[in-house]
Amino acid sequence: SVGAIGGVEPMRDNRLMLIMRDRRVLTAELTEGCSAAHFYAGFYMENSDDGQLCVRRDHLHARDGSDCQITSFQRLVAAAQ
Repeated sequence: SVGAIGGVEPMRDNRLMLIMRDRRVLTAELTEGCSAAHFYAGFYMENSDDGQLCVRRDHLHARDGSDCQITSFQRLVAAAQ
C-alpha cells in the first residue's frame, strides 16, 4: 500500500530503499536507465484505484521530472548473528 510507505532513500544505481511505517524495509528496482539519485527528495505518483504501488503498472515521478517504473520489490531482513 502506498500509505504504508514512511520514507524513501536512494541506493546505488537504480534501487530505492522503501522504509515502511511498520518498520519493514523493501528495495524497489527501477527500470533500466533510471537512476535512484533522481529520487533523493522522494517521489509522487498518480493515485491508483486500489491504493497499491505495483510492479510494471505505476509510474514514480521524481521532483526533477524523471519518470520510472518499478521492476521488482525485495524485502530486506536482518541476518541472525
